[in-house]
Amino acid sequence: MFEDLLNDIWFKLTFLLVVAIASNFLFSRLGQPKIIGQILLGILIGPSLLGLITVSQTDSGDIVNRLAELGAIILLFMIGLECNMREIYTKASVIVATFGVIVPWISGFMIAEWMLPDPIVGTRFAQSVIIGAALVATSVAITAGVLKEMGIIGSRPAKIILGAAVVDDVLGMIVLAVSSELALGTGLQIINIAWIVMAAVAFVAIGAFVGSKYISKMISAVERKGAHHKIPESGFLLAISFAFLYAFIAESIGISAIVGAFVAGTSLASCEHNAKFRNHTEVLGWVFAPIFFISLGILVNIRLPLEIWAFALILTLVAVVTKLVGCGIPAKLVGLNNKESLAVGFGMVPRMEIAMVIALYALGNQIISQDIYSIIVLMGLLTALFTPPILKWAMKGTPKTPEQCEVNGTLKA
Repeated sequence: MFEDLLNDIWFKLTFLLVVAIASNFLFSRLGQPKIIGQILLGILIGPSLLGLITVSQTDSGDIVNRLAELGAIILLFMIGLECNMREIYTKASVIVATFGVIVPWISGFMIAEWMLPDPIVGTRFAQSVIIGAALVATSVAITAGVLKEMGIIGSRPAKIILGAAVVDDVLGMIVLAVSSELALGTGLQIINIAWIVMAAVAFVAIGAFVGSKYISKMISAVERKGAHHKIPESGFLLAISFAFLYAFIAESIGISAIVGAFVAGTSLASCEHNAKFRNHTEVLGWVFAPIFFISLGILVNIRLPLEIWAFALILTLVAVVTKLVGCGIPAKLVGLNNKESLAVGFGMVPRMEIAMVIALYALGNQIISQDIYSIIVLMGLLTALFTPPILKWAMKGTPKTPEQCEVNGTLKA
C-alpha cells in the first residue's frame, strides 16, 4: 500500500518535504548543518537502505530528479543575488580555482594508476584520467548552502570560495572535454577544446556584463511598471525567468545549469529591487532546495564490496588533501590569513554535481565500469557529508561583510 502511494507524484512530494522538515529539526538540535541531515535521510529512504523512494539520473522524466535540478538552480540563483560580481570574479578567485583544478586532476590520475587493477571495461589509463577529472570541480550548491545557512556570504573568504567554485566548474567542463578525448583514444581535438574554452569564458564574461548592464535595468523597469499597475509580481517573475534562461544557455554550451543560474544572480546583485527578489527566491528555496540535497543521498548505493569502499575512502582522502593544498595555499598567497585560507581549502572540498556528470558520461561511453562509477559517487557523497561541519567550524567567527573584515584587520580584495 505504502509503495503504491510512493508511486504517486503528489504523495512523493509530500513525503520528501516531510522528510526535509524532520531532518531540519533533528540536525538543528544537534547543532549541525541542515544539509547533512537531508543527505543522510536521503540515503536512509533510498534504495541502499529502506528503498522507499528512487531517483533516476538518466531518466529525464523522473520527477524527483527534475525537482532536484530545479532546487539547485534556485539555490544558486539565490546565492548569486547576494554576491556582487566584481567581488566574486576576482584575480584571487581565478588563482585559487586554477590550482584547485591542476592539483586534484594530476593526483587523482596518479593514485588510480597506482592502486587500481586493469579494468574489464576500457583501459586503466582511461579510467585514471576520468577519476582525476572527477576530483576537479567543487560542488557549488553544497558549499553555498552552508555559507548561506551561516549568514556569511558577504565575507571575503566566502566570496573567494564561491568565485573559485564557479570558475573551477567551468574549468571542470574543459577538463572533461580533454579527459574524454584522452580516454577515448581519439587524441586531443584542438578545435573542440578551443570551442568549449571560448564558449565557457564568453558566457561567464558576456553573460554577467549583459545581465548587469541591460537585463537588470529592464527587470527594474518592469518591476516599477508592475507596481504602478498593481501587478507586484512582474519584476520577480521576469528575474526568475532570466535565471532559467541563463541555466538553459549554460547547459546548452556544456557548462552546468547551476553555473548559469549563479551568473544570473550575480548580474542582479546591484539591482535596486534585489532585496525583494531575494525574499521571494528564498521562499522557493525553502521548497525545492531540500529536494536537491535529499536526492543526493537517494542516488547513493552503499551496498558495495569492501575493496570498492577501501578505494573510495582513499580517493576521498586524496580529494580533501588536494583541495586543501591546491586552494588553501594560493588563498594564503593572495592575502588571507591562516584560518581563512584553511576555510577556503575546506570550502572547495565537496564534489557532487560535476563529478556525477563526468561519471555518467564515462559510464555511458563505456570508459569506466559500474564499480568505478560507484567509487566516484561515494567520493562525492563522503566529501559532501563531512565538509559542512568542518567548514562551519573553520568559518566560525568570520565577519559577514568585507567591511567587518577590514575592521578586524583582514586584507580586503
